[in-house]
Amino acid sequence: MNNLAAIPVAAVLLHALAVVEFPGFLELDEDCVIAHPPHLPQDKALDSEHIILSTPGFVSRPAAQYTGGLYAMAYEGYDGSDYCDIERVYEAQPGGDLMVHAAACAKAVADWFASRRTTAEGSGDESGADDTDEVRTSITEVC
Repeated sequence: MNNLAAIPVAAVLLHALAVVEFPGFLELDEDCVIAHPPHLPQDKALDSEHIILSTPGFVSRPAAQYTGGLYAMAYEGYDGSDYCDIERVYEAQPGGDLMVHAAACAKAVADWFASRRTTAEGSGDESGADDTDEVRTSITEVC
């Protein structure tokens, strides 16, 4: 029997995020993992850009039941009304190995956040807003 058989998919995803030094947590109500910028505490994660990692099955299911389809979707911070999706950051095809998919997904998450910082830093805005606020403003107008 596989050593990972009883471990929840969420634990594998959280471990993969930790390997790339990115914070994440299990959102029990929605049964997904949420990754957020390292400078934000978990209780503020949904107020800023964040990425939801999920599968067609629930992330609380045992890893042995994973059948592929892991995906990561970036969202705008909550503005009091609704979340606005920004883009799909990662998507695994059905089938395949959870460990491989989780590692690739975690790297895509870290790369996406790194590209957002670079975009915000390169804009030359002198408003005093932090990187997250600057990017959020530019995206919110599209939603």
